[in-house]
Amino acid sequence: FSSSQSASARTALSGVSASNVLSGGTDQNIQQQLQLQQQEQVAGITYTSHLWGRRPRGPRQMQVVIPMVHTSNERWVCRPANHEEEGLLSYLKVGDTTHVLTFQNKQPKWNEHIGAFVLNFNKRVTQASVKNFQLVANDDPDTVYLQFGRVGKDTFNMDFRWPLTAFQAFGICLSSFDYKLCCE
Repeated sequence: FSSSQSASARTALSGVSASNVLSGGTDQNIQQQLQLQQQEQVAGITYTSHLWGRRPRGPRQMQVVIPMVHTSNERWVCRPANHEEEGLLSYLKVGDTTHVLTFQNKQPKWNEHIGAFVLNFNKRVTQASVKNFQLVANDDPDTVYLQFGRVGKDTFNMDFRWPLTAFQAFGICLSSFDYKLCCE
């Protein structure tokens, strides 16, 4: 089990723009309407797998970044013109947490008795899967903010808590299904 990174994949979840039609007006009005048309990013997710021999093996690492919720319960809005250089993932890349909250998957422990990596899902997950994960805050590793896991052939449970919204939690869980994206 090596700590070197074999591959990394990134995605950003975007909502529907607030306005799709430009009305006539001054250049300033048109510029404001164009800004509203830029997609809002609600989450950024990265996956990194480990090399074990020549193939990616073992649990992958997941990092998530979402816009910060201020004390007034208003969420910071991220509408970057350039998603690569100004989006949520750029905050994660440079370690700037001014406007964002960061999470990572809780690393499972190796269980010699069953010969597998395990996490305690408190009976909410009943089947092993590479898609099973728990998200914890970087500064609070004991509190699980999102957990997702298999309970049947095509059935999964998702549990989440504030500050994640249902839309963010669902999008993060869906990202774990993309084979190429998640480096399985």
